[in-house]
Amino acid sequence: MSNDESSPRPLVGTWSGDTVQYPDHADLLKKLRFWPRDGRITLGDERMVLLHLSALVTLRSGLVNSLGVERTRALFTHAGYVSGHRDGEYARSVRRDGSHIDVFAAGPQLHALEGMASVKPVHVQFDIKRGEFTGEFTWDRSAEVDAHLEAGGRSADPVCWMLVGYASGYTTSFMGRPVLFREVACRACGARRCRILGRPLGEDPPPPEYAFLATTGITRPHTETSAIVAATVDDPHPIVGAGSGLRSAWSALECVAPSDLPVLLEGEPGVGRHHLARALHARSPRASGPLVELRCGGLGPEELRDAHTQARGGSLLLADLDELPSAIQPRLLQLLDRDDGPRWLATTRKDLRRSGELRDELVQRLAAWIVYVPPLRERREDIPLLMHRFLRARSAALHKPLPGFSERATDALLDHDYAGNVRELWTRIARASLLVGAGGAIDRGHLFVDEDSPPGRLELSADGGALQPPGLAPPVREVPGDLIDAMLDRHAGLEDVEDALIRAAVARADGNLAAAARMLGLSRAQLAYRFRKTAG
Repeated sequence: MSNDESSPRPLVGTWSGDTVQYPDHADLLKKLRFWPRDGRITLGDERMVLLHLSALVTLRSGLVNSLGVERTRALFTHAGYVSGHRDGEYARSVRRDGSHIDVFAAGPQLHALEGMASVKPVHVQFDIKRGEFTGEFTWDRSAEVDAHLEAGGRSADPVCWMLVGYASGYTTSFMGRPVLFREVACRACGARRCRILGRPLGEDPPPPEYAFLATTGITRPHTETSAIVAATVDDPHPIVGAGSGLRSAWSALECVAPSDLPVLLEGEPGVGRHHLARALHARSPRASGPLVELRCGGLGPEELRDAHTQARGGSLLLADLDELPSAIQPRLLQLLDRDDGPRWLATTRKDLRRSGELRDELVQRLAAWIVYVPPLRERREDIPLLMHRFLRARSAALHKPLPGFSERATDALLDHDYAGNVRELWTRIARASLLVGAGGAIDRGHLFVDEDSPPGRLELSADGGALQPPGLAPPVREVPGDLIDAMLDRHAGLEDVEDALIRAAVARADGNLAAAARMLGLSRAQLAYRFRKTAG
């Protein structure tokens, strides 16, 4: 590798096969994580999937038969382009202190890590400021070639459509302007290895397989500017997210907001149900009217009547509807029948259609439209957005420079299970912002005490083997058959067995939840959440 030495991070570089030496890929490998309990694989903040090559063969063959070769090629190229562009953004964040060549080299390294091909640069030369780029690479063991050969044998034309799209998307992200690759030799056509050439698009229209660039331009990954921000003007803790879980909830909310239908927001404490209710009211025809919030726990008839009167012309939010006393339910039904009342909104922690805690008539009336808000542990892709938004808010509130999080802190926040959901994340960051000195990065010790253990996840070592980090539960041992027989003979339900195990573990640990969690193979946060449920 060689770089122009005129600045610490020169915008000019040359990289050729004679001098090629990839940077250590440990920084990329340690961000690839497997979460067996959650059913997820992540690379940095991005969720990934493992796909059987035979599934790719089936998908590719089916699309060719349905759409034809050219349309299928365009789809695969576009998919590869999006993947490459996302990896380009990720590489910049991981190697932000490295040279531009080190950043660019992450693309071939990530492509190999993701199992697509072994990449060797023949010659690369770029000038980012001038927008100049020339690149030539070879691929060995292309997954797309193997898929094509398995499906139909030799080809007259190159077949590495997704790989070419990836190279174009990654280089476009790196250069900040469209750079397109084409495959000039392919193993599926009889060549010893695949070979690609890349050049800037310039003013010419894109080739047919890159037609999406004419309408979408350079694809950008989710950032806070493109994420959902659900808040009213005076809401200090808005709902922020870019993941599919929150987007689904937000889409359902936007759909129902213009109507007068009652809406039930369902989810665990701390997920943001109240903030979404306020955002719904602000987008409804009654936005100019009041939004009155009423806690259902211990609610009396006078409070209900007064709140109903105050909310006329606006919305009445019944918080924690699952705690509504049975004695007040007939009165609420009477108010629901009145035509001059407010729009009804409600939140619940439980599935009221199955819990049996409310009258069926009430559930049918108040759950005309249900919006499920997923817990934070099911939408971890939103955690980085929330982290940085909360940190900026605390920095402004304290008039104190808070530049960011250490790598250990970031890993710990991404690993945590969050029994308290977004509210817990906010509390941890707010506490840490007081503990850290001005201008210092927040570290793991500012966020977590020793007994806070992460959930089960696996990382990769430098040679690609699986590591078992501290705090991960050991493999499950076989339960003795006589114990199973005893439980079945006693007709013990699963919930009863779980409650008994949790209480016994906590008792044996003398109330130390961290120690009890280790006995049960849980994180402390997971056990605390379950223990609160057993205690009522």
